[in-house]
This record gives sequence, structure tokens and C-alpha cells, in this order.
Amino acid sequence: MDKEMWSLIWKATNFTILVVLLYKLLANRIKIYFKSRSLSIENAIREAEKTEKEAKKKYEELKEKLQNIDKEAENIAELFRREGLAEKERIIESAKKEAEKIKKQAVQTIEQEVARAKEMIRKEFAESMVKTAADLISKKQNDNDNERIVKEYIEKVVKLN
Repeated sequence: MDKEMWSLIWKATNFTILVVLLYKLLANRIKIYFKSRSLSIENAIREAEKTEKEAKKKYEELKEKLQNIDKEAENIAELFRREGLAEKERIIESAKKEAEKIKKQAVQTIEQEVARAKEMIRKEFAESMVKTAADLISKKQNDNDNERIVKEYIEKVVKLN
């Protein structure tokens, strides 16, 4: 056999030894890898099936809700109508109470203003009467009356002290 043939046999033997060694060294790791990979794929498939079932269930629920949406819309509209009417009644009642309160305040203000005006008229009338009386007294009063009034006043002041 010639040299090329031996070289080819040698290379084939080396290759075979390399493959056998690699198989011996990596066979368990490769088996474990592919086994774990197949398990993770199976888990992923199970999860996908579970998710699909949940999605179908949710789809059916939503489909059923969609069929009942008209009824729900009517119910909601009716609820809003009732709440709107109730709110309208509350607003009207509140406005009536506020109007009554404003009326009472207006009556009180008017009564106070009338009382103030009466008091002012009385005061002006009294001042006018005092002025008129003072004018009449000053016209009819003489010096003797002035002296007598001053003496009476001094006596009253002395008695008080």
C-alpha cells in the first residue's frame, strides 16, 4: 500500500477516534440538552394550549356580553334618567329652600331698615322739638330765670358730690 492510502487510513482512524471520544464525552450532555429542550417545548405547547383555552373562554364571555350590550345600554340609560330626575328634584328643592331663605333675609333687612328709619325720624323729631322748645324758652326767659336755673343746677351738682 502506498503512502497516500496509509495517510487516508490514518486520517479515518483519527476521525473515528475523535468521533468516539466526542460521543463518550458529550453524549450525556447532548441527551440531557435535547431531553430538557423537548420538555421545555412540551411545556410551552401545554402553556399555549392552556392560553388558547382561556382565550376561547374569554372570547365566548365577551361574545355573550356583546349580545347583552343592548340591554345593558338600556339599563344604564334608564339609570341615568332616574338619577337625572332625582338630581333635578334635589336642585329644585335646594333652590326653593334658598329662595325662602333669601325672602326671610329680605324681610329681616326691610324690618331693620324700617326700625332704623323710625328711630332716625324720632331722633330728628326730638331734636326739632328740643330746638323749638329752646327757642320758645329763650324768647320767654329773662335774666332772673337764667340765674334761678344756674343755681338749681349747681345745687344738684353739689348734692351729687
